[in-house]
Amino acid sequence: MTKKPEVKKTVLDKATISGILRTVPQHEGFHFFRAPGDSTGKVATNLADFVEKLRTVDIRSVNFHFPRQDFEKWLRDIICDSELSRKISRIRKETHGEQLRNEIIQIVKGRVDELKEMQTKT
Repeated sequence: MTKKPEVKKTVLDKATISGILRTVPQHEGFHFFRAPGDSTGKVATNLADFVEKLRTVDIRSVNFHFPRQDFEKWLRDIICDSELSRKISRIRKETHGEQLRNEIIQIVKGRVDELKEMQTKT
């Protein structure tokens, strides 16, 4: 009988989890654009807010930001969640439109749920 290899989940400390789930100032929020200079007026200041804004933002904004890796950069550099940034980077580059929106929402929402669960255990 062959044993399955163990999948190690990264366990984060409470301060790191709180940092990832925090609300950032407006100027550090994710500003959604349709094109350079064409703001949607929507700004996300935490992960839950990011998911909500993604649900309703003009699809042109999602298609604009994804190939520029703007989502990944904000998640890594401002939210400080390199694991979530990596998960977004694994979405196939040819994905676009509603499929892209839904994949990003699913990944971010899953990460928020995972972090909240970790938070209750630490």
